[in-house]
Amino acid sequence: MPLNFSMLTRTALRDPAGFIVQVRAPLLIWETPPAQAHQLAWVTQPGSAPERSAASEPLIFEVRKGVHARPTGLGFGITVGRAANNDIMLDDPTVSRFHAAFQQDERTGVWHLHDAESQNGTFVGDARVDARIPAPLASGTRLRFGEVKVLFLQPEAFASWVLTRTVAGDG
Repeated sequence: MPLNFSMLTRTALRDPAGFIVQVRAPLLIWETPPAQAHQLAWVTQPGSAPERSAASEPLIFEVRKGVHARPTGLGFGITVGRAANNDIMLDDPTVSRFHAAFQQDERTGVWHLHDAESQNGTFVGDARVDARIPAPLASGTRLRFGEVKVLFLQPEAFASWVLTRTVAGDG
């Protein structure tokens, strides 16, 4: 389920240290989600699509296991896909039902992205992720699931991103 952009923004700008304590996982920023008028005619599970933000407000997803997600014991990591049983549900026809998965290396803390043999591909920057070789991620990396473009940010970088967006919006 997407996080509330306005609330996260206020918290990150007012109390950056408190924000980092509150939000410990990386965030995915979907800056231009499709408008409600373009929703799928056929949904994997009817009525399960998350509410969309206003066109000017991005969708924010925390990269963590969800309540109704696939079991962690199966080794999927944090799943991304169109189906409601993923940790991060991206309601877009170019996203596979089970598209990709995030995993964090417990020893190094580095996040990796695995493609789940998706039909339309998973990309880190402009490079397609091979289903057999996970791609390491750095904060600020642009990702793409099918045609859905997101920004991968660690909580520390989110406040800077919000400040840049706020200053750009004021001009």
